[in-house]
Amino acid sequence: MNYHRFKQGILVPLLMLPMVLGFGTASAQDTVIDTSIIDRANALAGEAIASAAQAQVRINQLSDEADEILQEYREVSKIVDGLEVYNASYRRTIAEQVRTIAQYDRSIEDAAALQRQVPPLMERMMVALEQFVELDLPFLINERQARLNLIRDTFDDSSVNVAEKFRLVLAAYQQEINYGRVMQHYTDSLEIGGTERDVDILRVGRVALLYQTSDQTETGVWDKATNQWVTLDDDYRRPVANAIRMAQNLATLEILELPIPAPE
Repeated sequence: MNYHRFKQGILVPLLMLPMVLGFGTASAQDTVIDTSIIDRANALAGEAIASAAQAQVRINQLSDEADEILQEYREVSKIVDGLEVYNASYRRTIAEQVRTIAQYDRSIEDAAALQRQVPPLMERMMVALEQFVELDLPFLINERQARLNLIRDTFDDSSVNVAEKFRLVLAAYQQEINYGRVMQHYTDSLEIGGTERDVDILRVGRVALLYQTSDQTETGVWDKATNQWVTLDDDYRRPVANAIRMAQNLATLEILELPIPAPE
């Protein structure tokens, strides 16, 4: 930006000289010079020069102030440009956060809907599991029933959250699945011929459930068709005894001949 500065000059009131010196063609001898007028003119000229000098100083000050204001304007403009870039970036960040919040809101709504569906689902799963255990081979009855009762108790306990209840149900299902994958031995007591006797129970997955008295004098198998124990011939005494030893890890695995019911 260019600034025009006033140049300092001296103004001489020459136009006033004819008035001082007189008019016409009078000779120098006839002219009377009034020196006071000249002095007054010189005083006025001095005042004009002083005023012009003061004006020039003020103009210089204003010019400097204008330069400073321009510099400040340029600096502020840079700051404003930076703020505009920052604000644009911040607006994009806010827009992304708004979209994320909307997604979270939808997820919360979906989770709430799912949470409302979980209790009825768990109830159906428990009913199915209870029916399965009731119709299954009668092994570890007390242990399995205690597990089901524990889960039922948590259903009525408000201090247990839904996630923990659902975990217990899934764990019970997994345990029942595991029962069908292993050969297991445990001791129990059964009523045989009207007498309570200690027996070794052998479970071959869910394929067969057998017993043998502790003295190995009697061997039997659970008959799914009649839902009762059936005494086996003495031919199965040794194979069942060997199978019990295998389940106890007291003998190496080998092929055995066991009374396995034919698939229906």
